[in-house]
Amino acid sequence: MFSGKNRYCSALSILLLCIVVFSSCSKNNDGRGREGTLIVGEISDYEGLNPMSTTDAHARDIYNLLFLSLLDENDDFLTFSPRLATSWEFSEDRLELTFHLREDVIWSDGIKFTARDVAATFKLQIDPETVWSGRHLKEHIDSLEVIDDLTVVYHFNHVYPYQVMDAVDGPIMPAHIINGTCPAEFGRIAAGELPVTGPFKIEKWEKGQSLILAANENYYDEGKPRLSRVIFKIIPDQVTLVTQLRDGEIDCMESVPPAEVVRIREDNTKLRIFDFPTRAYIYLGWNGARKPFDNPRVRRALTMAIDRKLIIDNLYYGYADRCSGAFVPLIWAYNPEIEPLPYNPKKAARILKKEGYSYKDGDRFLNKDGKRLEFEIVTNHGNQIRADIQIMIQEMLSKIGVKVNPVLLEWTVMLERHKASDFDGIISAWRVGTKADLAPIWSCEARGEGGYNRVDYCNSMVDSLNKLATSMLDFEKAKPVFYRAQKIIHDEQPYTFLYIPHNLFVVSKRFGGVRPDALSNFHYLYDWYEKD
Repeated sequence: MFSGKNRYCSALSILLLCIVVFSSCSKNNDGRGREGTLIVGEISDYEGLNPMSTTDAHARDIYNLLFLSLLDENDDFLTFSPRLATSWEFSEDRLELTFHLREDVIWSDGIKFTARDVAATFKLQIDPETVWSGRHLKEHIDSLEVIDDLTVVYHFNHVYPYQVMDAVDGPIMPAHIINGTCPAEFGRIAAGELPVTGPFKIEKWEKGQSLILAANENYYDEGKPRLSRVIFKIIPDQVTLVTQLRDGEIDCMESVPPAEVVRIREDNTKLRIFDFPTRAYIYLGWNGARKPFDNPRVRRALTMAIDRKLIIDNLYYGYADRCSGAFVPLIWAYNPEIEPLPYNPKKAARILKKEGYSYKDGDRFLNKDGKRLEFEIVTNHGNQIRADIQIMIQEMLSKIGVKVNPVLLEWTVMLERHKASDFDGIISAWRVGTKADLAPIWSCEARGEGGYNRVDYCNSMVDSLNKLATSMLDFEKAKPVFYRAQKIIHDEQPYTFLYIPHNLFVVSKRFGGVRPDALSNFHYLYDWYEKD
């Protein structure tokens, strides 16, 4: 029989065992309260993480984890969920949009979030000295009115379908920093020096090596995120990244090469593969500010001499789709009637001949006015698929007498040259905005500093059609207007639209709560957790 003391010790042991088991079961179920670390492998570093200055969509995925917006866009691209605002409503005439703010949000430096932050951010966004790339999104907002600490009203100058989206575009920044800084200087502040409202904050950033995010202890939403730290490890080589992924040195990787996805499916049970449509397209942009790319007939010829299907088949193993123009199928305004220009090198050669190009003095490359048809195509180092595309295009164009010189650049160097329009041709990608609007990339106004129109494309008819389509409340009536604008862009080929890649995102099965979507692979990173 047990003595009283032994019975007490046994009962205590059982109680402690139950507590441990219960605690373990709780962690396995939802991961809350765990101290976990996720290591993400990235092929390139970030241009910057200050939302007021960076134009890098790659960086947007990160700064949206640091700085929150009034609302969180849903993956249908049309509806929203509460974020810094709890609710919102229009006036009867739809010219006033009122937001009611959360009262439990605190900046990471301990300052309370209020309507003053929203007002200061709006003032900064519309200031020309800020050179914010999204300033055009606020052009239909006449003013912002602060009612009290938790209420703001946006006043619009007319009614249109994207009023909510335009109002909430761009994260809210801290008024107590904005008010002490010149607008032109705010974008130069390092993101790590700014207080945040999001689930994570920057712990350390060593350019070209790693970015470390730590859980924000002041985050309002049910306390800390489930992960205590996230390390973005910069390795500018896909082969090395894949090796580290398979060996468990990194936990997840974006844009895994399709050939590797095939191998992972066959022989790796520790990794989970997400494969879904993307908003991105890969393109070869022609600099219309330079000859001969200012001639749309030459651009069409170059496109017809490039076998895009062969590129997709050889490099993507079925994980990419044809691309025909400025929108992708996920966007409601996409024109399904446009067929990509056919691969027809003979017709391409005839077009170039009509444009005055011919072979001279035994040169195997075309000449015009004593100048060889020769140019560079640049892309970023470390992306093997893009490097392979360069070589394939070099070979394809040589068959019609065009000499291509491939140039590989470090990511940030390429990005700077891209922004400065310092290239002949460039292989890059755009992640199409969730708002159906051609203006950011294709309008005449979007050329120059701060704009995304880096190939000097300008067509007044495209601008007019886009302005009309974006003003129409009835999307069905707006579709044919958008269709016509897309057809003009397609016919003039400022880009050779190469393909739409699938989102191939691979994550270790040690992590739960993983929900990548077409908005971002890390949209719900605050819900990820490390399993036992």
